[in-house]
Amino acid sequence: MPILRSLMQEYKRLLTDGRSALDSLPEAALYWRLSLPDHDFNNRACGEWLIAMAGGIEYVVNGLLSNYWDHPAEWTMRETLSTPPRLQAYLDDVISLTSKLESALTDADLAKVIYLPNPRQTVIGELLVERLALAAQHYGQALAMARAFTASAAAE
Repeated sequence: MPILRSLMQEYKRLLTDGRSALDSLPEAALYWRLSLPDHDFNNRACGEWLIAMAGGIEYVVNGLLSNYWDHPAEWTMRETLSTPPRLQAYLDDVISLTSKLESALTDADLAKVIYLPNPRQTVIGELLVERLALAAQHYGQALAMARAFTASAAAE
């Protein structure tokens, strides 16, 4: 199997799994947070972790497709993605965008050097693998928060 196709399948799998996880998530759990000190910046809700996962993928894919290196903003706010169906629709949009990247690139493109706006030089394949690893971490955190909500609700 070509490397690019394999990477894109993994992106789509994470996004699809995130979408499926929302099917069984009560709306109250979407932005519920653990009671932790305010200085804990990683205290994100399940929905926020899923937005971070999809937003990061969208950032890289848009950057590679159109040299638009800007983080998704208005359309990825929790006020905009306030319900599981809205978040699912956003995940669907990112899946579609990922398919466009798969059609636009080939395995030969993975070795091409690109310059990111931060300024950092990298290779397309390396960037895609780094983002995949981070997206997988965000997905895992989202699942952990969903389980924490379930445990908290059961304890009450």
